[in-house]
Amino acid sequence: MPTNRRGPGSRLALLFAALVIQAVSALPASAGDADWPRPVTKFIERSESCLHFAGEFGGDGSARDVEVNRRMDELRCNALPHELKTLRKRYRNDPRVSERLGAFDEDGMPADAGTDD
Repeated sequence: MPTNRRGPGSRLALLFAALVIQAVSALPASAGDADWPRPVTKFIERSESCLHFAGEFGGDGSARDVEVNRRMDELRCNALPHELKTLRKRYRNDPRVSERLGAFDEDGMPADAGTDD
């Protein structure tokens, strides 16, 4: 009768599978984001990064908070609302781009970002 022993190789395979799943789940919700005009693509990427770092901010003044604030400053997260307004104006005659930009709230964050509660 075969035994069901798992050695280091199976743990490595399980770890690899978990990493692949994590990488795939980190892809943008709209797989076609690379097909947008470059300024729109850059905005989407920055917005997603800013959302990620906003979730990492603890508000306790820790060294991690300092690092998160530094990264958000580098990403110019505070400029997202103005940039979104500019992009919406620039591409107002392109219904496809306008619809994609409509998925962001006035803060430049994905509008559905807080709906997983």
